[in-house]
Amino acid sequence: MPADQSKVSVDQQTYEARVAKMVQQDPLFALLTAEIASQRGDIYSATLAYTEAAKQQRNPELAKRAVEISLAEGQLELALTAAKVWAELSPQDKQATQSLLLLQLGTNQIDEALPALKAYLDEVKKAQESNPGLAGTSVEKVALDLLMRIPDKPKAYRTALELFGNDPTDAEAQTLLAQIAHASELHAQAVGHMENVVQKLPQERFYVLMAQFMEKRDNNPEAAMALIDKKAQENPNWFSARLYLARNHTQLQQWPQARSRFAEMIALQPDNLPLYSSQGFVLTQLKDYEGAQKHFRTYLDKTPPADRQNEVLIHATLSDMALERKDFAAALKWLDNTPNAADELDIQLKKSVVFDKQGDAAAAKRVLNQFKPKNEDESVRLTLAKSQRAEAEKAPAEAASELDNALQTYPDQPDLLYERAMVAERQDDLPGVEQYLRRLIAVRPDNPHGYNALGYTWAENNVRLAEALELIQKAVELAPNDPFILDSLGWVHYRLGNMGSAESTLRKAYTLRQDEEIGLHFLEVLIKSGKKDEARQLGTTLAVRYPDSTSLKKLIQQLEGI
Repeated sequence: MPADQSKVSVDQQTYEARVAKMVQQDPLFALLTAEIASQRGDIYSATLAYTEAAKQQRNPELAKRAVEISLAEGQLELALTAAKVWAELSPQDKQATQSLLLLQLGTNQIDEALPALKAYLDEVKKAQESNPGLAGTSVEKVALDLLMRIPDKPKAYRTALELFGNDPTDAEAQTLLAQIAHASELHAQAVGHMENVVQKLPQERFYVLMAQFMEKRDNNPEAAMALIDKKAQENPNWFSARLYLARNHTQLQQWPQARSRFAEMIALQPDNLPLYSSQGFVLTQLKDYEGAQKHFRTYLDKTPPADRQNEVLIHATLSDMALERKDFAAALKWLDNTPNAADELDIQLKKSVVFDKQGDAAAAKRVLNQFKPKNEDESVRLTLAKSQRAEAEKAPAEAASELDNALQTYPDQPDLLYERAMVAERQDDLPGVEQYLRRLIAVRPDNPHGYNALGYTWAENNVRLAEALELIQKAVELAPNDPFILDSLGWVHYRLGNMGSAESTLRKAYTLRQDEEIGLHFLEVLIKSGKKDEARQLGTTLAVRYPDSTSLKKLIQQLEGI
């Protein structure tokens, strides 16, 4: 044992002996001191005093109090020590023995817990057999609740196998084993157990559970979704199977398939009103605005106000649809009819946008100026909106002023600092850019965007290139696969004349994200490197995607002149 650990052990033993002596000499004073220690957060001293008093006075209530004190602060090891004394002093007390069992499981003391665990499960089984209509739950469900308390999940799985065996025809035991295996990240075993279950009980809920485990085993949902799709076709009344598929289609942004599944569920459960809201959002993604509005209206008309979910988002979405068809009055009406519209920042931001689209800049600005933010987050978001509006109105001084005023209240707020630097950059105020980005780096040294923005500013202006490279390399360390940061790295290499590094880095960035600016940088490097064929191929691709890009047209002219 290392010397320092030995010293801790000796000191602890000395302290425990001192507490034991104090309890023996003046038990009342010792317990009073223990309560004060508990209130001050010294859980160790309080638990130790109560546990020692319980042993000396043979009083289980004192041990119980020690358990309560330590559990209140999540000190399971201390609680376990006290629970052992409690159960020893009161062996017939079921609360004491069950508390000890739960604490042994919760601290991975499985070998010590196993006899009591087996005995308890036998009691549950006998109660279930003698009163099948009255028993609250099956022995497997009780065991699942207990075993899931074990922090060492693989050990929990092994314990479940020891308790229940692995009979493939025992559906309840196989379901328990599958759930514990899943919690233990033994996903192949979890699927194997569920395959045994559905062989005996081919029920919807078991197939859906197996599909969830298959997703984890395969690290993708394809095979699981194919299985459930097949079973859904075979069983037209299976609702949960369709819900599983609809959720996965939505997460994968497979909107036509999601639409079909929600339609099937609505047909099965026409009074399940949240389905109409979900279908409305799916139809919005498919730009079926008429269908989306119909489903949203059904949900809002039939659902009591107190039960409505995502109501603000629904109103905002309906407003967006009206705005897209340039029905400004309807867009504003949906926003104004939102519950507590005046206090919802998102709604007021959208109102400002509607007025801007309508050509009423004064009304757009007035909406933002009238809103009273309720916290820092709203203050920041509102300031950013005001600043961006001012820049859109070609009023950069006003944009800077809005940000400067907010920074007086929140001087280290990262979003404000970043935006203030970008406003300075658009005004060609390079000292200002550096001032605000240096501050951002100081307050958020683990955030790559401050380093990247400052480094890219120097590279774009073709100044301080060595420093730019150092800054961007730091950003890459923090976010090695961010395509925009890799674009910055490739661009500074290009500025430095490191054509090989520039090309390879920009190729990786463009592979990760086929963005216009990344593509333009990559194209320019290919042209300068004399790789005309690849440059022409990339130029053709970019021309299809960005036919109005002035910068692209200039590069293509350079390419044609080679």
